[in-house]
Amino acid sequence: MNKVIAAVIVGAALLTACSAEEHAPPMLEVVVDTVEREPFQPVYRHVGRLQAENDVAIQARVTGYLLSRDFREGELVTAGDVLYTLDASEYEAALARARADLAAAQANQVNAEGNYERGKELLPKGAISQSEMDNLKAKKRDADARIEAAEAQVTSASVNLSYTRILAPITGRIGHSSASVGDLVGPNSGNLTTLVSIDPIDAVFQVSEDRDRDLRSVSRIEVTLELTTGAVYPEVGHIYYIANRIDQSTGTLETRARIPNPNSALVPGQYVRVILRDTELREALFLPQSAVQADQQGSFVLAVAADGTVERHNVTLGERREDKVLVEQGIDEGAQVIVRGLQQVRPKMVVKSKSIAGLGQQE
Repeated sequence: MNKVIAAVIVGAALLTACSAEEHAPPMLEVVVDTVEREPFQPVYRHVGRLQAENDVAIQARVTGYLLSRDFREGELVTAGDVLYTLDASEYEAALARARADLAAAQANQVNAEGNYERGKELLPKGAISQSEMDNLKAKKRDADARIEAAEAQVTSASVNLSYTRILAPITGRIGHSSASVGDLVGPNSGNLTTLVSIDPIDAVFQVSEDRDRDLRSVSRIEVTLELTTGAVYPEVGHIYYIANRIDQSTGTLETRARIPNPNSALVPGQYVRVILRDTELREALFLPQSAVQADQQGSFVLAVAADGTVERHNVTLGERREDKVLVEQGIDEGAQVIVRGLQQVRPKMVVKSKSIAGLGQQE
């Protein structure tokens, strides 16, 4: 009887085990790809703003009534072009007076020079006293000084007369004129207009402290611009300035790049995306873009360890290149990251993995 009961119990146990084995779910299979080290050209992107290399405020140096405005607002002007013309009659008269004073001083000098030379001949003969000779010498020196003063007055009057024609100091685009023909303008009138240089033009942007180390070899960095329309500006520029101290409020350094602008397509004040490309090849780790996920902790990937266990790796990512993304930290070279089947797996699960490379060969 006992043997029968024991046989029944063993049979029941075997049936239960078989049933459990039949209902055990198959091991989940995922597709993985390898984190690899590859050569690449580093590319950095920053938001920047265009700024004129030179921004000049045009002011009147002398006082006078404005006779003409010799430009159209917003047009390109060349260095040396006449921008404004002031009434010059007062300054022409002042120059004429200065020249007349110079002529009188020159005549006086000729007379004083002659008297002095005659005195030098008469003094040894006793015809004049030493005090008279000293007086002649003083008059000669006074005449020489008057010549210098008169010449200075002529120069000053000539300069003031030249200021009645206000010229463009640089080549660039002229702004709005605050003065009209007939206005009385002068040194206290403020800016008559502004003039900004156009070619080349500067792109001003901020870089982080850690990124600054990558940009110090500025000779290797090519600078291009992406416009707000998404178009890439064709001219290539270069970095010429990196600030010598970090902005304490932002933790960044101001950086400037100079961009050719021969067709005046770029305008000061315009926002652009500054693209910095290192021309020297480097090596870095890349992983498939399809492996990257994100949550409140940031970007992460799921990788399959050697024993088949799924592990989470929080990663810091860099630039994207086609279907891959540069990984700066968080995972090692050779790691097997899951690229298919991500929705079904969780960390610490044990899975069966298949390489995407082998899958491609099978297909």
